[in-house]
Amino acid sequence: MSVNSLFRWFLTLLIIGIACVFCYIRYTAYFRNPWTRDGMVQAEVVEVAARVSGPITVVHVRDNQYVKAGDPLFDLDDRLVRVALAQAEANLHQKEAVAREARDRAGRDTRLEAQAPGALSPEAYQQARDQLLAAEADVEAAQAQLAQAHLDVAFTHVVAPVDGYITNLTLQPGTMAVAYKPLVALISSDSFRVDAFFRETQIGDFRPGDQALVTLMTYPDRPLEAVVESIGWGIARENGSTGEQLLPSVSPTFEWIRLAQRIPVRIRLTPLPKDVELRAGTTASVLVRVHPEDKRSPILPLPTLGQ
Repeated sequence: MSVNSLFRWFLTLLIIGIACVFCYIRYTAYFRNPWTRDGMVQAEVVEVAARVSGPITVVHVRDNQYVKAGDPLFDLDDRLVRVALAQAEANLHQKEAVAREARDRAGRDTRLEAQAPGALSPEAYQQARDQLLAAEADVEAAQAQLAQAHLDVAFTHVVAPVDGYITNLTLQPGTMAVAYKPLVALISSDSFRVDAFFRETQIGDFRPGDQALVTLMTYPDRPLEAVVESIGWGIARENGSTGEQLLPSVSPTFEWIRLAQRIPVRIRLTPLPKDVELRAGTTASVLVRVHPEDKRSPILPLPTLGQ
């Protein structure tokens, strides 16, 4: 065998050896730390509903728009609630007039009783006092109705309760809004997180507060620093749930190979780079750093093929 052939063989083996060492370094961190590909970006969805019924007149937002708390979303036709407001104001004026009359009568009876004791029977005197109390109670009830009417008018202008993103907007002017029926889905921008599902054989190795590494399928080459926020305390069971006639439902089969259950773990990204956008429902791989060496040194992102 010539020297050139030996050199080529040596060079080939050297390259293969370097590649094997590189792969070993890359994957060792993932074998000695708990990790899962079963992760998903999640966020809280605020279902916005009108508090009064009525046709929608104006929609101020468009689909996928970012809004801040207090920004207008849509308006309802307020003519009916303004009529109710006028009626509540008139009712209050009427109740106040009745209360003034009852107050004047009770005052006259009190002065007459002071000037001429016995001029009025105890029953008549007490009746005047009771009518005054009832009239004052009616005034308070009318004031509450007026306050409710003012609120109903304000409720015809619906605003965003939190900062977030409008999603899947199908609202159109003319749609009949029913009170307390959700009309707009608003994803809270401050609630984004990653929910990862680890095997029950892994969760004993880490605790809330441990460092984590999140690799989003959207950004496969940009691992994101994160923290384990919490670990779920329970999952639903299939066997033993209540079935017909309040009896437990039990599967007739039992597999000899038991698969480990998966426990939900909530991951908080800290901090999130400005050029990384989280979208609810997207896929993520999560690694929790439990090995001392990996806590002190960065871990390269897991290749896309491995996700």
